[in-house]
Amino acid sequence: MKLIVTSPLSAESCSTELEEFLADIGLPYVPRSGKSLPRLMQEYHADGVVVWKDNGPVLHFGGEQFFFHPSMAKIRIGAYRKSNQDDPMIKACGLQKGDSFLDCTLGLGADAVVASFFTNDKVVGLESSPVVAAIIKWGMRCFTSDISWLTEPIQRIEVINADHNQFLAQQASNSFDVVYFDPMFRQPLMSSQPLSPLRNLADPRPLSLDTIEEACRVARTRVVVKERSDGEEFRRLGIETILSTAGHKLAYGVINIS
Repeated sequence: MKLIVTSPLSAESCSTELEEFLADIGLPYVPRSGKSLPRLMQEYHADGVVVWKDNGPVLHFGGEQFFFHPSMAKIRIGAYRKSNQDDPMIKACGLQKGDSFLDCTLGLGADAVVASFFTNDKVVGLESSPVVAAIIKWGMRCFTSDISWLTEPIQRIEVINADHNQFLAQQASNSFDVVYFDPMFRQPLMSSQPLSPLRNLADPRPLSLDTIEEACRVARTRVVVKERSDGEEFRRLGIETILSTAGHKLAYGVINIS
């Protein structure tokens, strides 16, 4: 897959932030020169194009767009703030204020944002795709809002472009309170426009037993895996404690570290 980076039609030159973004994403920059995105893609034989904007980069791919937006995180945090509604992920992770949280499969970043709100402390998100990592990292960095309870958790998150297997192997034992996995479901629950481009860029590999073992070494309190409730992943990974969500479409496998 060939991707390029460009700027909005109104931009005349590269900003410092754009130069830093280009170093992160590792893609070539092409000047917009007043051209449409389809024309740029045609001229450079590209499958997609990332447009750098002041409020964060946007990937245009296959007629769809991929960018950071805290929509689901905002809904989940808002439900807790408004009616003290429990968040299933937070409950499964047993997260407390001051806990550290390692999200090994960052994706769109919603779970990391929710975790950051509840812990008010260290949250690290790993993303193996350089493109996804850069778009989410800079989308979070450029995000602005007058809602402090949303912007502050977003700004606390450290996004790292790394394979979680390699990252876990390099960490000392008991480095994080909770280690969390939300791998890309091989059979999606529903069609989702924001997730469609992500599926073409994300790591499709299932979790391995070695990964779970390393996660248990790195975690101080829990390792948690999110999966379809009707799937076989928990059984394959030897996870026995299962917490189902309302409607039972999703479930969380919990390993308590003792």
